Amino acid sequence: MKVSGKIMSAALVASLLLTGSACGGSSRPSGNAGGDADPAETTTTTVILTTEDLEQDDIDNPVDISEFVDDSADKLDDPNITYLGYYDIRTSADIKPAVKLFQETYGGEIEYNQCTWSERIEKLQVLIASGDSPDLVDREGESFPLLASKNVYEDLTDYIDLSQPQWAGFEQLVNQYEWNGKHVYYPWHVSALPTYVYYSNTRFEEYGVTSPRDLYSGGEWDWNTFRDTIKKFMDASGSSNEVYGVYGLTMPFAAIASTGTGTIGIENGKLSNNINSPAIDRAASFLESLRRDGLTIAQDGYWGDQGAPIAEGKACFLVGGQYLLKGFQTDYPEADVQFVPFPKDPEADKYYNGVDTFGYLVPKGAKNIKGSAAFINMNRLCKIDPDLRAVVDESRMTKDKWTEEQIEFMKQFEDISNYDVVVDLYSGLDSDTSGIINDMFVDVTFYPDRDTWTVLRDTNLNVINAAIDEINNG
Repeated sequence: MKVSGKIMSAALVASLLLTGSACGGSSRPSGNAGGDADPAETTTTTVILTTEDLEQDDIDNPVDISEFVDDSADKLDDPNITYLGYYDIRTSADIKPAVKLFQETYGGEIEYNQCTWSERIEKLQVLIASGDSPDLVDREGESFPLLASKNVYEDLTDYIDLSQPQWAGFEQLVNQYEWNGKHVYYPWHVSALPTYVYYSNTRFEEYGVTSPRDLYSGGEWDWNTFRDTIKKFMDASGSSNEVYGVYGLTMPFAAIASTGTGTIGIENGKLSNNINSPAIDRAASFLESLRRDGLTIAQDGYWGDQGAPIAEGKACFLVGGQYLLKGFQTDYPEADVQFVPFPKDPEADKYYNGVDTFGYLVPKGAKNIKGSAAFINMNRLCKIDPDLRAVVDESRMTKDKWTEEQIEFMKQFEDISNYDVVVDLYSGLDSDTSGIINDMFVDVTFYPDRDTWTVLRDTNLNVINAAIDEINNG
């Protein structure tokens, strides 16, 4: 789905994980849309923070929103809400200000029901079936349209007023997530920077290679200069150890978005399959050529969430979600890791970006829909109000070690009316089908012993179409 950002209101200026706030992207193992935790580190362990842990977080990252509390605000009948997720939003640097503001405004608590990354969807369904639904969950790739079509979430149309100032300009975006006349998702974060191309500025200076930021600022950042930069970096490294080009399993979909077409779009409220389009063929051919020329790498030590190869100069680029930045800042400060958007498709009519949105949904059977809607409003307010946003930014600099320059660079992408953005809904299909689509492009990009793109495409088209038909007609 292609959305012309130019027709959206400029009021989107202050900002959708992955996931840049709690996002990383459309892509957390599909973009990190949410929180500071690394999904790869939360699949096998469950850690519940104690009162002492929360108090320590307040010492390490004091967040004071007392001057923003509106004592005249209407009180909630029930000021307590329960959040189900794989990370604790009460200590997440970008969400903590909204948590504090909610609790101090309404006098209640946000309770945390923790699960691992891998069990989050299953646990939600179990809780709904048992009549013990949480009040809030993260937006996942599967949330729309798959879970929305299965009536997993409450319709929030009567609970969130888009005429309020913090939602100015968001009506078109919210309507993109309408399914069967229901609005279950009101994203409080949006960005035209869903996927980051990370690199070590220290290594680029050491090797004498023009930095991607300079190429981007000069309007020269496209697939061709991307390829040339990788080659120059590998040639200039002069290392006795082998130096690789680019890694990160989310890269294929960043390349696809840059063509102006997503693999799975939506037209007139129905899903559409674009995988057989010339634009997707062009992206697949580009990715296949990188693989053929030995410029991509996917092996032990080089996946989508390991920062050492970049910091140590053993790889040129890592393409991944925003959540990776915290690790670079805390573990490898000497590498001066910077980032830029994925480069432009030189054959596209303009520079297209993917889009990253993040927010919460209210599961079916939730006991406190009104309270959940109030918290969603708080998060959006913390994005749009300049004084509250300053508190959020300070929290990120304190806890995540982000720099002011990095934050300001990110912010320019939050007004998506300045960008032409592409929404790809492939992860919103059933897990088997989204897995097939993911594997097709990962194979094309990283594995020389797999089938060609043409074979992969033609082999899987009917299966993908059947899955789309099932959701469209369900």
